[in-house]
Amino acid sequence: MILFMGVDPGQSGAVAVISSEREIVRIEDWPGDEIQAAGVIRSIIVNSGGWEIHAAIEKVSAMPKQGVVSMFKFGMNYGIWQGLLAAAQIPFVLVAPRVWQKGVISKAQDKKPSVAAAGRMFPNAELFGPRGGKKDGRADALLIADYCRRQHIGLA
Repeated sequence: MILFMGVDPGQSGAVAVISSEREIVRIEDWPGDEIQAAGVIRSIIVNSGGWEIHAAIEKVSAMPKQGVVSMFKFGMNYGIWQGLLAAAQIPFVLVAPRVWQKGVISKAQDKKPSVAAAGRMFPNAELFGPRGGKKDGRADALLIADYCRRQHIGLA
């Protein structure tokens, strides 16, 4: 069996792991720093049952009107996830948003369609916070994991 991991590297991002049958194995918000993120990866590996893991990370780039500090933090998270997966010897691909979103959500700039799409594909996913706010990082991570799954079986 193979597990598929999707990573949204943003500050409000997340990591999601799904099975080949689209069952959610694990979903975690960005834990806050690289040490905690390493713990998440280690826990995923330990609890994987020895199954092979493949991953996809959202390929990020600078965006207009983003502050320098926030873009630097975003880039740091992007590099942290790549380093952690490489150190854990988990093969990964970098995938642009427009690529993983193709055929799944209709409007790439709005987070609402990704939450709606993830909710349809993963009805048991916790995509809302305690006050009802959307957890778009979780939605994106799930959809990126599903892109990884589809790519592996030749559907992407």
